[in-house]
Amino acid sequence: MENLLIIGGLLLLAIIVFFVFKKKAKLPKPVIEQKEITPVKPLPEVVLPTKVSWKDRLSLGLEKSRFEVWGKIGQLFSSGTPSLDEIEEILYTADIPTGLVQELLAKLEKEGKGKAADEIQKLVYGFMKDKMAPIQHNIHQDVFTFDSSLKKTRVFMIVGVNGAGKTTTIGKLATKLKSQGAKVIVGACDTFRAAAVDQLQVWCDRAGVDMVRAKDGADPSGVAYDTVAKAFSEGYDYCLIDTAGRLHTNQNLMDELTKTKRVMSKINAEAPQEVLLVLDAITGQNALKQAQEFNKALQLTGIIFTKCDGSAKAGSAVGIVDHLKVPITYIGVGESVDDLQLFDLELYLKTLVGLDVV
Repeated sequence: MENLLIIGGLLLLAIIVFFVFKKKAKLPKPVIEQKEITPVKPLPEVVLPTKVSWKDRLSLGLEKSRFEVWGKIGQLFSSGTPSLDEIEEILYTADIPTGLVQELLAKLEKEGKGKAADEIQKLVYGFMKDKMAPIQHNIHQDVFTFDSSLKKTRVFMIVGVNGAGKTTTIGKLATKLKSQGAKVIVGACDTFRAAAVDQLQVWCDRAGVDMVRAKDGADPSGVAYDTVAKAFSEGYDYCLIDTAGRLHTNQNLMDELTKTKRVMSKINAEAPQEVLLVLDAITGQNALKQAQEFNKALQLTGIIFTKCDGSAKAGSAVGIVDHLKVPITYIGVGESVDDLQLFDLELYLKTLVGLDVV
């Protein structure tokens, strides 16, 4: 009897399990919505900008002058007997002083007849190189290159008219010298333009160099004195003195510059060892007049030629070097630190007249 109860219980359990599974089997299967899968677009290929060489940047900066001036002269000679009056007119548009124009015209008339355009380019290149090379050899190399073995403080006084690019140039120069391992200090002597001092502070902070600044309206000569004194007492390698931009035609302001220079020499008889004039290449013939006045007041040791970036005729460089016997130290074509480079005479002249540069 007991066995029958067990068997009955098992049968009942089996029947229940059977019906449960049967019911589940009849339930409709859930419908999974099929969404359209949008294919993932591949990421665009990252193309790193190609670093433009200095040679290419300079070529682009002098392109207008190369085609509108020197290229035209070559074409005139290669196409037959040129009109010297027309050549003279073209040369004057290149910002070349009158005396040099007449010399070059005489040389072209004597040696250029019947020659191809590339031969004319070489003739012009040779003429300008002969005028500039003897002066360019007078550059002191420590303007470009820091020599730690010298163990001396070099003071650079930077001057120029408003808008020539003085503050930016000092920032670039400080950055270059610092990157070579030099200990650099900058004196912000443009005390009447707070914006200029603030801009210089940004450059100095970025380069990691020290800067001496005073309250707005302070005596610029006093700031220069304090900066040079600190530079010599604390063993700085380079001391760069910014000055207020001023018109070369304002005698009072020019006298103030001579005072600033004189004050620095009280700290050290040799200071400043360099007086560098920042010239905007776009100013053309007026650049020579500026250079003459600054040189008369301060006895320049070098010129920094800025903004050779498209609209400059760039011929004034030849006249300035030849007339003042002052070399060009640096040339600038843009806003970045790499856009300020030492002035390579051969590269500059060959690029200007369109000769191949090796």
